[in-house]
Amino acid sequence: MKKLTFILILFLTVAAAQLVLIPVRSSAQDSPVAGPDKDGKIWTVRVSAFDQAENTWNFVSYLEKEGFKPTVVRLFDSKGKLWRVVQIGDYPTKSQASIVGLVFRKRVGLDYMVRSMSRTLLDERTASTKETPLPVNPMAAPVSGGIGRTDGIKAGTGTPSRPAEELLKGTSEEFFYELDQRDVLRAVSERQRSVIMARIMIRRGYINDGLRMYEKLLKQYPTDFDLREEYIEVLLDNDEYEKAAVLLKAWLQDEPLSAGALRQEARLRLLTGDFDQQQATLGYLLRLRPGDIESISARAYGRQEAGDWLGAVTGFSELIDKEPDNVDAREALAGILLQRRPRLELTPSIYLQPNDTITTTLGGSFAMQLNELTRGEVYYANTNIYRPAGEGIDKIDKDVNQLAFIFKRELSRTFTGVAGIGVHEGTASGFSGTLGFDWQVHRPGLLSAMIDYNNPWLDEPSAANYKGRYNQLALTYNGFYDDTWGLFLNGQYRQYTLDEDRLYGHRGVLNVILTRRLLSDPDLFVSYSFYRSKFKYEDSTYTPVEIVPNEAIHTISASFSKSLCDVISIEGSGGVRADEFKTSLSYFGGPSLVLRLGRFELSTGYEYSSDSGQVGGGETQLIRGGFSFVF
Repeated sequence: MKKLTFILILFLTVAAAQLVLIPVRSSAQDSPVAGPDKDGKIWTVRVSAFDQAENTWNFVSYLEKEGFKPTVVRLFDSKGKLWRVVQIGDYPTKSQASIVGLVFRKRVGLDYMVRSMSRTLLDERTASTKETPLPVNPMAAPVSGGIGRTDGIKAGTGTPSRPAEELLKGTSEEFFYELDQRDVLRAVSERQRSVIMARIMIRRGYINDGLRMYEKLLKQYPTDFDLREEYIEVLLDNDEYEKAAVLLKAWLQDEPLSAGALRQEARLRLLTGDFDQQQATLGYLLRLRPGDIESISARAYGRQEAGDWLGAVTGFSELIDKEPDNVDAREALAGILLQRRPRLELTPSIYLQPNDTITTTLGGSFAMQLNELTRGEVYYANTNIYRPAGEGIDKIDKDVNQLAFIFKRELSRTFTGVAGIGVHEGTASGFSGTLGFDWQVHRPGLLSAMIDYNNPWLDEPSAANYKGRYNQLALTYNGFYDDTWGLFLNGQYRQYTLDEDRLYGHRGVLNVILTRRLLSDPDLFVSYSFYRSKFKYEDSTYTPVEIVPNEAIHTISASFSKSLCDVISIEGSGGVRADEFKTSLSYFGGPSLVLRLGRFELSTGYEYSSDSGQVGGGETQLIRGGFSFVF
């Protein structure tokens, strides 16, 4: 009985080990799994082979951008020709490699081959970069100067770890092999090689050359509908809408029920702004193929793009029901709900300025959707400005209360009107107003124009004692391109008054910021900005509030943010400023922390600046907090 129990336990242990060693790979990006021993047989997924180094590494770059982790292995055919074989991973069993191959074909649309090889040979022939020395050709005698050469054709000092005659020894081709010519041809058909080269051309920016290669391929393989669909997709990616429309029209005439043609037709309608037709095409496709995930997804994103947020909520909810693990759909739905559901925000802050000036603000807002197109917001803030009296310095102790109602109305998919009315008291009392618009001029760019009337003047503490107010016209552009480059442009014109109705002066402001993202995890940005302002007093004999007349500031800064987990994020920023009208540099910086707890979000931050930017300069410190709740 004990022996039987021991055998049963041993059997279960072995079975559990097998389950651990043979995980089902959900994507081709998983780390390679080592073989049973260093010299054992492993299985690889071969996706292409090249005789040119440049083409090899361009293809590797293409696969990396698609999310794969390819490996380059240098092998020779029976004639002694060097081939650079591109593989994805290495696995202890053929079944694992086959699964990864199927995933690769589904995602990239290219063929593959599963092959076995020696772990030792794989280690010796793998190239990590272009500079990895080329291996010795086992089919020919070494040539002077050949040892140590690299794919970059640079001299090196590498030597083979095993003699050439030993490389020629081996067992069967299944276990250990160099390539033969037939194996190369089986691995990469002429069609696939041309498709790969066309993709590389497109990725490298040679759009016209890549498109010509696709046109040539389509003439060679007119019945290859996968190739036709890929070509149309490339045309759409590069804004060649007319060519795509001609091809789609011919395709749909030949095959009116083609799912691929209908999908690309819907995408063409989306890109050209014909959202109603895009939805109609997808609806027709879903009647032909009920439950088609790609069509449900395209319909949801199309509704979101068209500004139909209620339809997008319905679409993403349907998509999540079909695919509960669809992270992108969940994030899109959460983003819409966070933007559209009622939201309460509180924003307290303490600003420490020169001459012991303390500005304390407790602000808060509540926003909600009034109907499908209109969102309303009520804003309240209490600001206390305190400065003790000093030599030649007047005391300030003012409480300013502001209440405003703001309405945003979506007039079209890309144009939103903004209007607001408010009231304030504590310095100058009265009504204020705002009027403007937000216009999405292109996908990453938003243009805003805003007129503000009769707002309390709070950024210069001394203005509080003279019932300061201002009117402002502002024009702003904010765009972010390819998730890499950002451009911010802002122009302002302000008119200041004191003692309720006395015109005090005018200020013009220009601010330009160019931003470059360096990393995405953590997010790391560097920026250069130029700030120019000029102030002119209306009456040079009346200047109770001193203002810097001219500023021309160059700033270099950096910022980062990192999510430590789903709950905690840390952020930080800092930089250095140089004013053309001052002789010394100034600097600024500080950290912040964000906590996300379901619908709650808490934040806190601190910023120090060595120059206040006001007459006389001086250090400043800002302590800020935030609380928001989405209902």
